[in-house]
Amino acid sequence: IDLALLKGVFEKAVASNSVQLVTVMGEPGLGKSRIVAELSAYVDARPELVTWRQGRCLPYGEGVTFWALGEILKAHTGILESDPPAIAREKLDAGLPMGEEREWFKQRLLPLLGIEATSSAEGEEVFTAWRRFLEGIAEQHPTVLVFEDLHWADEAMLAFLEHLADLAEGVP
Repeated sequence: IDLALLKGVFEKAVASNSVQLVTVMGEPGLGKSRIVAELSAYVDARPELVTWRQGRCLPYGEGVTFWALGEILKAHTGILESDPPAIAREKLDAGLPMGEEREWFKQRLLPLLGIEATSSAEGEEVFTAWRRFLEGIAEQHPTVLVFEDLHWADEAMLAFLEHLADLAEGVP
């Protein structure tokens, strides 16, 4: 894939306040990580602030279906792997939008941190909460979300990314 193409897609997303989805595929060693690093440098050199978050899909393990999304949430809220659940909850709380839906968001984001929620939600409702949280980030600044190693992603993770690309709107 061409770096100029990625830059163009990024610029289009910013100019049109729209979500753009790009999949970079190729054999190991082809330079996928390098091109992502070059795009990161390009985005970082821009005068306006851009939010850049990355998560990676893991090939195996328990609770890894949405691991990449959990990494993005942790990075955005400053949660460390070493933080105990109480601290992780505090940091998540501090990163949530103010308003009447605060608790609704919290209960749907906690499982991404490996913390059990006190209320249960499934499927589209969870996807909607995650999408709206990410849209909230992109409302503040143009946002790039990088999901690495999608070839290891679970069907549910791919379904969420499709949901995000299809339904997120009005944000770069």
